[in-house]
Amino acid sequence: MFDWWSTLGKALQIFYGIAITTSAVMLLQLVLMLFGMDGDSDFDVDDIDDHGTGGILSVRTVTAFFVGFGWTGVAAIEAGWTLLPAIVVSTGVGGAFMGGVFLLMRTLYSMRYTGTLDYHNAIGQVGNVYLRIPAAMAGPGQIEVLVQGRLRVVQAFTRAERQLGNSERVRVTELIDETTLLVEPLEGEPRAEED
Repeated sequence: MFDWWSTLGKALQIFYGIAITTSAVMLLQLVLMLFGMDGDSDFDVDDIDDHGTGGILSVRTVTAFFVGFGWTGVAAIEAGWTLLPAIVVSTGVGGAFMGGVFLLMRTLYSMRYTGTLDYHNAIGQVGNVYLRIPAAMAGPGQIEVLVQGRLRVVQAFTRAERQLGNSERVRVTELIDETTLLVEPLEGEPRAEED
């Protein structure tokens, strides 16, 4: 191995060194990711959204850049190119690798479900009273309503002048706090029997 390395020119040694080292780092990242031990190793430079998906510069994207840069440089020098064109093409391919990994990670993060429900999404939804709701904001009850595609039982108040009975259909009109809704009875719906 040492004999092979010593026969390489300086430029080829540099490209091979970059390519082999960053390929090993990328393989290590992949193994750690498969076992769930990759952690949050990204250092954000330009946030792409409010969900912590990271910026264009992260450990993964920089590693991808140097993998593309190194192996393209090796191929270019082995093909007999001079150093300057090899660097230019390697930089372009490295940039493409970096952009590809960035877009892939952005897509994966956007598909990842965080588990956080935003009850603003319940406004306008129709639900059913689960536990009767006292009239005129006198106290809370509960409704069953679809929030972000999941059926949830949520605390609710009403400004209606009458109690809203079990199983009565209601519409969510406002959010009182992060997890408490304001509802009104649906007009034209028959009243449910009050307990």
